[in-house]
Amino acid sequence: MTVYNSPLHKEQTPTPSPIISMAQNYSQKAPFNDWWYWSECLVKRLRTLGDLYKDNNEPERGDQAMEWAKRLKDNCLTPVIAARKGLKTDEQKAEVKKLEEEAIFAAAEMFRDLLVNLPFMSSAIQDFLYIDWQDCKWDDEGEKEEIDEDTGLPIRKKKKKRSGDQRVTELFWGPKARQDEGIRSGKPEDGGLPGILMNLLMAEKTTSSRSPTEYGQAMLASATQSGLATTMGQMEKMGIQVNFKPGGSI
Repeated sequence: MTVYNSPLHKEQTPTPSPIISMAQNYSQKAPFNDWWYWSECLVKRLRTLGDLYKDNNEPERGDQAMEWAKRLKDNCLTPVIAARKGLKTDEQKAEVKKLEEEAIFAAAEMFRDLLVNLPFMSSAIQDFLYIDWQDCKWDDEGEKEEIDEDTGLPIRKKKKKRSGDQRVTELFWGPKARQDEGIRSGKPEDGGLPGILMNLLMAEKTTSSRSPTEYGQAMLASATQSGLATTMGQMEKMGIQVNFKPGGSI
């Protein structure tokens, strides 16, 4: 049985357990929960894009980004709301499964459109802010200083031009703990969200069936080992989230 987050807690962004690692490579069709997760990641990035467009006198493009975000969120909520009404009978389970497949199909269509547009969107924000997406990485606190072999002194690195806005860092590189969730250049070959979206779409062409990913299985195992509730009603009472929402602002 698929276990969902409560859609009533839209803005909660809990810190993931360190034992959980997100599935980043799909060799078979992904289950609905994974499509929902990556849709929510896109919703966050699109909302940031919308705000940045509007900040730079591009209200029409900003509205378009916000509209995409709304369509993605609404699409995945349809099977979630149906599941919240109950999954006790075979008819209810069959209906939810049908709605999940429809939501995945619609999400795939939107992902394809976004893969065409994300390179232009990424480029536009870089042009507005006079920055390069590769220079917006989170600082690596564990990075060691390079030492000049001749002088024995630390090598002074050239300062990269950054916006100083955390929204921009998250847009291109995702939250600090989840740096595969940013849009980067917008091109799949540069990784990040576009690479994951392309991977999801390619896996849809396989003849495999949908089965839980290691991420989803680890979440459920963690809940079971902790003696936590695994039914939707019990989870809502206890505030437990089995499918973590993406990190980051907005």
